[in-house]
Amino acid sequence: MRDRSLAALLGITGSGTLAFWALFFAGKIKATENPQDEAFEKAFPLADAWMSACCLLAARNLWRGEPQGIFFSAAAGSSLLFLSLLDILYSLENGKYWPLDRDRMLMLFVHLWTLGTGTFCLSRSFRNLMGLIRHEPTDRPQAAT
Repeated sequence: MRDRSLAALLGITGSGTLAFWALFFAGKIKATENPQDEAFEKAFPLADAWMSACCLLAARNLWRGEPQGIFFSAAAGSSLLFLSLLDILYSLENGKYWPLDRDRMLMLFVHLWTLGTGTFCLSRSFRNLMGLIRHEPTDRPQAAT
């Protein structure tokens, strides 16, 4: 049940996202190029807060080997995939990856990190859930033949 590699990955992701928003709202990070980007970016804090909470709760529970970690990691993985796909499509539709300078490489890295982490998270959650189901004792009486 312990999945410490996934717990560490989710802890980094949740903490990193919270740090980004703290720095963004403090004016230490400029993540937009125009008013349209600014409006798009400001649509994410609540959804990112949900994703970060799921990541951090999953990290805590998976690290401790608690079964709630499976639920929270599935929620985190789904949130990560959804949010990364929104970001990736917006970036492709609005030409945000080109020309590929340092800032855009960082943005691309974040998009690929969240996409990969979300996919890994969901696949591990599914595997962990299937392991629990296979090893769960049955209390149901067997059908008479």
